[in-house]
Amino acid sequence: MICLILFMKPYILDSEGKFVKLNKGVERITGLKAIEFIGLKPRDLVKMGVIDRSVSEIVFEKKERVTIVQKIRNNKTIKEIMVTSTPILDKLGNIKYIVANLRDMTELNFLKSECEKAKTLSNQYFLELKKHKKVKEKVIAESSEMQKVLELASRAAQVDSTILLEGESGVGKEVLAKFIHEMSNRSSESLISINCAALPENLLEAELFGYAAGAFTGSQPKGKMGLIELANNGTLFLDEINSLPISLQGKLLRAIETMEITRLGSTESRHINFRLVAATNKSLEELVERGLFRGDLYFRLKVIPICIPPLRKRREDIMALTLHFLEFFNKKYDRQKEISNEVFQLMESYNWTGNVRELKNLIERLVVMSINSIIDISDLPNEFLNISERFNDFEIQINKIIPLNILLDQAEKLLIKKAVKQHKTTRELAKVLGISQSSVVRKMQSLNENGN
Repeated sequence: MICLILFMKPYILDSEGKFVKLNKGVERITGLKAIEFIGLKPRDLVKMGVIDRSVSEIVFEKKERVTIVQKIRNNKTIKEIMVTSTPILDKLGNIKYIVANLRDMTELNFLKSECEKAKTLSNQYFLELKKHKKVKEKVIAESSEMQKVLELASRAAQVDSTILLEGESGVGKEVLAKFIHEMSNRSSESLISINCAALPENLLEAELFGYAAGAFTGSQPKGKMGLIELANNGTLFLDEINSLPISLQGKLLRAIETMEITRLGSTESRHINFRLVAATNKSLEELVERGLFRGDLYFRLKVIPICIPPLRKRREDIMALTLHFLEFFNKKYDRQKEISNEVFQLMESYNWTGNVRELKNLIERLVVMSINSIIDISDLPNEFLNISERFNDFEIQINKIIPLNILLDQAEKLLIKKAVKQHKTTRELAKVLGISQSSVVRKMQSLNENGN
């Protein structure tokens, strides 16, 4: 009530419609002194160009409360004012006074704008809190490439559009699918996952769409609900959808477009509401050209495509992923293993054809099988040790047997010096050396500190 009074600037008209009393707020809004109003009628202000129309004339005609929006000119500025005029009647029903209240819409609009800004900020903070609170699936994203992927996935998670995750085997498509589900409004419901390459065609159809009682020999007597039905109100993740038999692609397309499925052996359509996230490790576009994948399904899946780069193209993530998996497997197997700097260096330069899955499996192997508390080069498999071909362009003089880590350190210095002569930027150096840009900077700083 107090706030309302602050915005109300009252004035009073007599039975003839003349101003007899004004609040100082009216002076501020109009730019006129109160004494200039006394004896005038609102219609006089219209003629003077102070206001665009009079509400009192409407009140005299209707003898009831009237609210309008007026435009008031104050010097060169024009303000919108909400005016509510209420008649005070005598015993005979004639108007004795009119009490009008003015509310400056400029101030109200400003407050409305500030409230909307506060609401927007509140929503942003809520989404951030929601992101940190509800996401259980940790996605490592130190590299700018993966940060862009996560940003896109976060935005895509807020809508129900179909998402197609593209990337090589082992890059983390299933992890990202879980992240999307947990970030979405469907996170309280189930995430149902199936690998389309894991089952033969006849079993895959039954798993996806379910079957009615007695649909085939060996089926459950009461029938079975399919995975699409189980994903109702939740998320369905179809991994390796490139392996989905073409005979099932039309049925899946219909389910996506109509949100209805029919169980095997049944004629009854069942309405469902699910969000589809599909993943492929092959180019669906090429499969379409070869006639192995339906074009209409491909375009229906690729509403929001998200490409996850291979690990060799986001080397900044290697150390973070390594530490993450090291912590995980140390806890799982009750170990306290650490990794030497030399091993980290080799990991950052390794090609990782199996991507994150290969890295994860290697760390598990090292944690379980290494003897010492610190994992060093001798614990690595042979493919990490066959690095001599990388140094064929220069010679290392070996006069006596020295520790391998010293040899590698010397080779690294020579290689970096050679690369610096041919490439001018750290980005170019990182690309040709096959390591992250931050690693290049760190190694060059080390060389400079040692006078090299």
